[in-house]
Amino acid sequence: MLLYTTVILCCIGGSMFIQLWQLRNPGSQEGRFSDEVILVMAFCSAVGFLQLKFCIPGQDSAMQSTSAMLMDRDMLPKYVDLWLKRSRWSSWEAAFLWFLSVAAETAVVLWSSGRDESDSRQAAGRLLAFAVAAGTYSALSLYPLHISNAQAAMIDHYSSSFVERSADYCKLRQDWDKIQAILRRSAQSLTPCLLMLTLTPVIVVKLCAFELLLASECDARRMLLELLPKMIVHLGILRGLCRIGEVIGNRNRLTVFLNSLLLGDGFDEEASRLILFIERSQAGFYMFDAKVGFSAMSKVAYVIIAGLLALLSQAVHLE
Repeated sequence: MLLYTTVILCCIGGSMFIQLWQLRNPGSQEGRFSDEVILVMAFCSAVGFLQLKFCIPGQDSAMQSTSAMLMDRDMLPKYVDLWLKRSRWSSWEAAFLWFLSVAAETAVVLWSSGRDESDSRQAAGRLLAFAVAAGTYSALSLYPLHISNAQAAMIDHYSSSFVERSADYCKLRQDWDKIQAILRRSAQSLTPCLLMLTLTPVIVVKLCAFELLLASECDARRMLLELLPKMIVHLGILRGLCRIGEVIGNRNRLTVFLNSLLLGDGFDEEASRLILFIERSQAGFYMFDAKVGFSAMSKVAYVIIAGLLALLSQAVHLE
C-alpha cells in the first residue's frame, strides 16, 4: 500500500511539475488557461488523497477507519452483493467519463497545437499531465461514491430484512444502531476530502471567469473549448453528490415503508416503537454536524451550471 501511495503521489507531482514548467514563460499564452486548470485539478487531487491517507502515529487514516467500519464481520455479508453491484456500475461510469475527457482533451490539443517539434512536445506534456490529473481526480471522486453506495445498500437491505425477520425486533434495533453509527462515522471521515472535491469545479469556473475578465484580448471560444474536457471529469463528483442525497432519501422512505407493513399486518406495539426509534435517530450523511440531503447537494450543481452560463454569456460578449 505504501508503494502504491508513493507512485500515485509521484505521478501527481510530475503532472504539477509539467504544468509549472510550461507556465514559467509569461509570454506564452497558447494553452496557458488549460495548464492553470490542470494544475488546480492536480493540486486539489493531491490534497484530497493526502487527507484520506494521512494518519497520526498510533491511529488509522480516514481510508483505513472507513474501510474497517464497512468491512464489519456481522454487517458486510448482509449487503455486500447489492454494494458490489452498484459499485461495479459506478466504476464503469467513472472510467467512461475519464476516457471521454481524455479523448476530448486530445482533440482540443491536436486542434490548437502547431506543427513545430517544440509545440508537439508541449502538447504531449499537457496531454500526459491532464490524463494523470483527471485519472487521479476520477479515482478520488469514485471513493466517496463507493461509500455512499455501501450506505444506501445497508438501508435497502435493512428494509428487506424487516420483512424476513419481523418478530426479532431486538436484533433489528441492534442492526440499526450499527447502521447509523457507520453512516455518521464514515461521513465524518470523508468530509474534508468531499469538500475539496466539491470546491474543485467551483474554483475552475471562477478561474475561467477571472481569465475572461482580466484578459480583454483572449480567445474566449478557445478557453471554453479547453474547459469542456475538464467539466466532463467533474461530472463524476456531481454523480457522487446525487448518490449522497439518495442515502437521505432511502432513510426517509424507510419509515414510510415500515409503517405500511405495520398497517398491513395489524398493529404491533413493539414494531411501532422500533419505527419511532428509527425516525427519531435522524440517521444519514452528515457534514460538519449538518445533515446533507439531495436538495443541498443539488445546489452545488446549480452554482457550477450558473457559472458556466455566465462564462458563455461573457464569451459571446467578448466575441
